[in-house]
Amino acid sequence: MSVLLLLGAAGGASAQVTIEQCMADARQNYPMIRQLDLIDEAASYDIANVSKSWLPHLTVSGKATYQSDVVEMPFDIPGFTFNLPHDQYSLVGEISQTIWDGGTSKSQKEVYSSGAAVQKDQVEVSLYSINENVTKVFLGILLIDSQLDQTEILRKSLERNAEQVQARIDNGTAYRADLDIVKVNILNCEQQKEGLLSDRDAYVRMLEKLTGQSLEGKELVIPDDSPESLADAGITRPELDLYNAQIEQNGAQLRQLDSKISPKFSLSIQGGVGRPGLNILKNSFQPYYTAGIKMTWDIGALYTRQGEKRKLDAQKRTIESDRETFLFNTGLNALQLKSSIDKARALLEKDSEIMALQESIRSAGEEQYRNGTISMTDLMQRIDDEYNARVDESIHRIQLLMAIYDYRNCVGYGGE
Repeated sequence: MSVLLLLGAAGGASAQVTIEQCMADARQNYPMIRQLDLIDEAASYDIANVSKSWLPHLTVSGKATYQSDVVEMPFDIPGFTFNLPHDQYSLVGEISQTIWDGGTSKSQKEVYSSGAAVQKDQVEVSLYSINENVTKVFLGILLIDSQLDQTEILRKSLERNAEQVQARIDNGTAYRADLDIVKVNILNCEQQKEGLLSDRDAYVRMLEKLTGQSLEGKELVIPDDSPESLADAGITRPELDLYNAQIEQNGAQLRQLDSKISPKFSLSIQGGVGRPGLNILKNSFQPYYTAGIKMTWDIGALYTRQGEKRKLDAQKRTIESDRETFLFNTGLNALQLKSSIDKARALLEKDSEIMALQESIRSAGEEQYRNGTISMTDLMQRIDDEYNARVDESIHRIQLLMAIYDYRNCVGYGGE
């Protein structure tokens, strides 16, 4: 696997940077990544609050009332006086402990957990798009580097021909105009190089912005373009995790419906003081307590249960339909990209032959010019043809890499 040195690299060994490392750095550098921790934090608070429903609950209440009428004995009993006061007072404290909540807390925790999983997978889907941006910038730098290499080869070829023309002018066998033609092409070559360097600098700054890492003095590793690099592991896109999380959330909401129609039991202990107390025959403040088990059963949830179940079932079928549609479209796109990869490989196979032939034609043209059988304009055309063939080869090579990474981005990176 070959590498290309980044601009500004110092001499000696340099750190190497792969496209996968840039993807990982860009993911960690993207501001949205912080939402993953925030989602976990919010879910932990919700779940903790649900767990507190099992803690004993203490309530204190008091009241003072005046009644316009009270209970009176309809007859007199000798030696017994019953005089219930019109002003009555009570102060009561109650401790209640849930002993069975019908699965309410468990189902609520599942709803919160599954909801957090859905939110995190939605963030993952958004983060996944960063890979495509990194790929375009990374491979764009490699393409510019390749074009710079070809421009340097062209410049050396032109300078070599300029020296030969100058020698012929000195010998009186060539015109000054021939040298001017070569010099114009050299200037054009240098002008093109400056433009490429400017574009490269912009791309490097973009990649540094994406990754949050300085690329000064580092080498970009040219990705592997062998057929083995496209081992088919199936579709592993984060969207599939999102669909699975949504289905799990749907199941948690369905189980929550069951808990709503279940009876709930709690242990209750009351203690207080009042006038009258539990014994209303005594007209004085009395302490008292009660203990028992309380059941509550809200059957109102039965009225809407069937409608809510049908709604959740429709939502589940919608999610499953969306997942099937996504897999179908992704599969079609993958087939198209596989075709693009095959096309790029076929072009590269021909590029090698074309470059060899253009190099031979250019070499023969230089000899023909020395023999005076072709003009300098004809020789420059042959040099340009060789340069264009080399540029085409470099473009096709990057197009192959782009097609490979488009395919991998389409089907997923298999957990890389």
